[in-house]
Amino acid sequence: MKIAPRPFFIASAFVTAATALISGWHFLSERQVDELSCATKAIMRFEGMQYENINANVHFNFREQGKGSLIVEGYTHSASGSLYLQRYVSFNYSSQRISPAERHYRIVQWQASASSIDESPDVIFDYFMREMSDSHDGLFLSVQKLNDKAVLIGSINSPLFVCTLKPGNKLS
Repeated sequence: MKIAPRPFFIASAFVTAATALISGWHFLSERQVDELSCATKAIMRFEGMQYENINANVHFNFREQGKGSLIVEGYTHSASGSLYLQRYVSFNYSSQRISPAERHYRIVQWQASASSIDESPDVIFDYFMREMSDSHDGLFLSVQKLNDKAVLIGSINSPLFVCTLKPGNKLS
């Protein structure tokens, strides 16, 4: 059986285009991105401070193009009593893949603001942020994948957070 050149060319072009589309779709859906969105519980008691501590939920959001945010919401406990804490931190970051299960995030510029209902002293939140900072006054976070639903976040100075990934999110 002999196939005419024109139908053979059209069939070959169709198969090639379909293969390229399927491969491209697979590549784009599996691409590695910096994005990470997770939430954790933080309870910190500060060294050298008799009563000051934080009991809060922390939401980490690393979005594309080096933009991210951190939301800290809960209570500070101090000699002044228990006060509501709600702080928003926006930042720029760069990231580096260390292994298939680990990524480092370096936050190069950050700015924090309190919500209108925040009653907590700035000094306690400043201690919280300082716990995650390194010697260069930036923030450095190491993120290690524990399983498909959780990551471990920490740095040189910070405590470790087991952070639950938000739906549809995975460390890649």
